[in-house]
Amino acid sequence: MKWIREYFVKNALEKPRKLKAQKSILLHIENIKTIAILGNNKEEIDQIAAVVHRDLDDKITILGNYYDEKSVDKQAFSYKDFTLFGKPGEKLNELLSVRPDLIIFTSEKLNYFTLYLLQLQASSYSMGFFSEELKPYLDLMLNKEEKDIQSGTALLIKYLKQIN
Repeated sequence: MKWIREYFVKNALEKPRKLKAQKSILLHIENIKTIAILGNNKEEIDQIAAVVHRDLDDKITILGNYYDEKSVDKQAFSYKDFTLFGKPGEKLNELLSVRPDLIIFTSEKLNYFTLYLLQLQASSYSMGFFSEELKPYLDLMLNKEEKDIQSGTALLIKYLKQIN
């Protein structure tokens, strides 16, 4: 059944967005209250959250999610969390109902389901590491020059602060 869900999600990604999200070109750091992280695993999300709290503000709410078909962790999602026709299920609708001010996308496991979640949250400012496939989805991208995720995230935050 995964291939049916993947087919519909892939089609949704290929359709142009009906409404372009109205975003400010600049995201003001002091206005950030909620950050969503789409990462590779739970440990990476915890590391990124630590950097965000250290470099921005420790009062910022962090929502972290990652794609994993075998995990039962509440932060993990998979193709099973989509309906047969590729619509987000109940678990993902709860996630999508929270509109984060900033999305940090560090997932290296690119798949249609993760990209679709990113597209559905198009009104949020998003940043991550450069990838040709991510160009339509991210507002700020950097080359991944750092070996560890903490240093890379610190650089993302540093450049976000500089453009403000």
